[in-house]
Amino acid sequence: MQFTFAIHQRKLPFLTSFAVAALLATGFAGLLTTAVQADTRNIGPTANKTSLVSVYKNWAKNRQQQVKIHPASAKVSVSAKTVKHAAKKPVSEDITDADILAQSEAETNDPFEPLNRLVFGFNEILDQIIFTPVSYTYRTVVPGPVRTGLANAVANAKAPVTFANDLLQGEPERAKITFMRFLINSTAGMGGFVDAAEAGGLENHTEDFGQTLAVWGVGSGPYLVVPVFGPTSPRHLVGRVADTAAAPTTWILADLSLFERSTPTIADLVTGHEAILDDITALRKTSPDFYASVRDIYRQSRKSAILNGDLGVDPIPDLPLE
Repeated sequence: MQFTFAIHQRKLPFLTSFAVAALLATGFAGLLTTAVQADTRNIGPTANKTSLVSVYKNWAKNRQQQVKIHPASAKVSVSAKTVKHAAKKPVSEDITDADILAQSEAETNDPFEPLNRLVFGFNEILDQIIFTPVSYTYRTVVPGPVRTGLANAVANAKAPVTFANDLLQGEPERAKITFMRFLINSTAGMGGFVDAAEAGGLENHTEDFGQTLAVWGVGSGPYLVVPVFGPTSPRHLVGRVADTAAAPTTWILADLSLFERSTPTIADLVTGHEAILDDITALRKTSPDFYASVRDIYRQSRKSAILNGDLGVDPIPDLPLE
């Protein structure tokens, strides 16, 4: 984990090694207890079975049903220019099913949906057999205050990246807050384990290079789903790579083994997944199309991040939010 780093003879700090061992232990324990949890949490290997073939067949079936409802003379796929023209029609003029479908396709910006659904199905399998059991075991084994402290430490380790993106976005006041938070939490907060800065009125915020590119006017590109990390876009993906390359932990751990270099990413995945575990479970049970729901939530969350959480104001003209 990312609290303090003192590299000596290619060894991680004691606290980091302990955290890695704990995460591995929870992972193996989670796999062994999946069957027991299935009775109470409906996450066992026999509940809601998913396969890549079934995901694609369901998508193809739904897609075929959507196409069948359109008149034979209507074009299912139209250009974005036609969509804009349809939006300018008088209210009294009829809007065809093709117009509605084209508008929806333009908004979702998901031209690779068949492939994305296959990858999404693969991620769902990983989630049900690995990440969800690990998260439940991590929640059961690790006390709440310790989980909060670990999440704080992970967030504190990201502060230098947030600080750099604050400056790149022309936000000196937010950069000042980020710097003060990092300074306070890294010292008085014991390496970020305690969020002492927030107690002093300095609220946490995050910025990534994908948001910076959006502020600079770079479009997001099509919606993508990548293995393990899930929803993203070309702009967001480039931002992830840039942030990882610029993170101090990447350089501090550069000479260590691959597993040791992956420790911050593993910690981020485990703590992040556990934090939203209940929301994911509820959404999976109640959503008629879990893939579409996740896609919509991702798009809205990115808009909120780019606008610094203020969706009630008009964005800068031509600012590519998605």
